[in-house]
Amino acid sequence: MNASIAGALLLVGRKLLTAFIQLLVIATLIFSVMYIMPGDPVLLLLGADSNPSPEAVASMRSQLGLDQPVMSQYFVWLWKALHLDFGTSLANGYPVSRYVLSNLPRTLELAFAAIIIATLIGVPLGIAAALKRGSLRDTILTSVATIGISVPVYILGTMLVLFFSLKLGWLPASGYTDISRNAFEHFRKLTLPALALGFGLAASIARMTRSSMLEILGRDFVRALRAKGMSERRIIWQHVLRNAAIPIVTIIGLQLGNLMGGTVLVEAMFNWPGLSTLLVGAVSARNYPLVQGAMLAIAALFICINLLVELLYSLLDPRIRRKRT
Repeated sequence: MNASIAGALLLVGRKLLTAFIQLLVIATLIFSVMYIMPGDPVLLLLGADSNPSPEAVASMRSQLGLDQPVMSQYFVWLWKALHLDFGTSLANGYPVSRYVLSNLPRTLELAFAAIIIATLIGVPLGIAAALKRGSLRDTILTSVATIGISVPVYILGTMLVLFFSLKLGWLPASGYTDISRNAFEHFRKLTLPALALGFGLAASIARMTRSSMLEILGRDFVRALRAKGMSERRIIWQHVLRNAAIPIVTIIGLQLGNLMGGTVLVEAMFNWPGLSTLLVGAVSARNYPLVQGAMLAIAALFICINLLVELLYSLLDPRIRRKRT
């Protein structure tokens, strides 16, 4: 087997093992939520106001498996979770996995739409600012990026609703329409929450792009390429941007992972029925199986995204692959 292929497989294997260990640790912490959160799930299910008899409480504990030792409950729950079985909702007995699978695509769609908007705005602005360092353009773009980072998402979301929805009437203020029913209306309702979520990310990406570009532009090999007569456009797009891509990919990947758990305010503000909205409702209702399933899904996505970003590093810069193998 070729040494480079073997090294790449070894790197992937190490990353997968690390991701599995991380997920196992997080799953253990999530399982502990049942014992940390206040309230008794059995009394919640039976209704504390109805004063259930001890026999009914004991029967329900046995049915839910809560009468078993904690470690037995943990291993049973973990084994079921590996098979995507997170139990049933305490509210209506509906499988938690179906709740997660129905809400997860909406959160993913919102997060990917936000990161696409952020990348399309942030990377060109960062490049434009770096190419004119110290100029009026650089000052203006840097100031806009600073403002974008400083403005909370709920304030920006409110401003977007006031301007684009109430004043101009271009976009709906909130709501959700299934894409299979009306694709145009679906994307109209997706626009404002994606903009609200993506603007702050665009500012972060723009600042990172500017900083990374300036660092590469100051290196000796760039001056050597200019001395050889290579065109400035070719230097920027073929050499500078490629070498500056790793920090940019880093922040994009990390921000995408953070978006998995950071869409709570946006989903609530724009009435977008995603996984974060499901989690908030489950916490309020002390619906422990639903809380555990939603949290584990978000954590698994975060770990998988970080894994993909780290593997992408090796494709962008072979030196990282050689160093780690």
